[in-house]
Amino acid sequence: MHKTEKPLLDASKAETGKISSSLYELILEVLPIASVEAIISKDNSLLFLRRENSPAKGQWWFPGGRIRKGETLEETLIREVKEETGLQVIESKLVNVYSRIFDEQHDISIAYFCKCKPDIIKLDNEHSEYKYYKKPPKNQKPHNKQPNYPQEIIFQCGAEESWAAA
Repeated sequence: MHKTEKPLLDASKAETGKISSSLYELILEVLPIASVEAIISKDNSLLFLRRENSPAKGQWWFPGGRIRKGETLEETLIREVKEETGLQVIESKLVNVYSRIFDEQHDISIAYFCKCKPDIIKLDNEHSEYKYYKKPPKNQKPHNKQPNYPQEIIFQCGAEESWAAA
């Protein structure tokens, strides 16, 4: 390794389950990333967050994120919802598993329909705003292999009945 190159493994990040950004970039080029998504319902509306990062920067998406080594799916779901929204998941139900293919990366996303303890939403730095939608957000740019996202997830978790009534 040349003196100017960064090490791919950063021992200081081992405790947090994080890897260096250069290693993560290499992984994104060749492997899908496992993640969870939370479909959170309140008053016949579903919570969406506007993303600040790629992929889908500027788009409305469900809360969620990557699964860390050693975490169960449910632990990841609880952690990601808390980190991104400040909300506490009190109940969750598996909806389905989806493959989301963006130009930048390929995700395998495990979606859960969630009930959260009522609270004030506190966004992290990965999102610029939140909104509860009664209908899917307009101008949602679908990824190339799943053009019906998020409607397909909404239908499969049974939330379309709430939306249809609104």
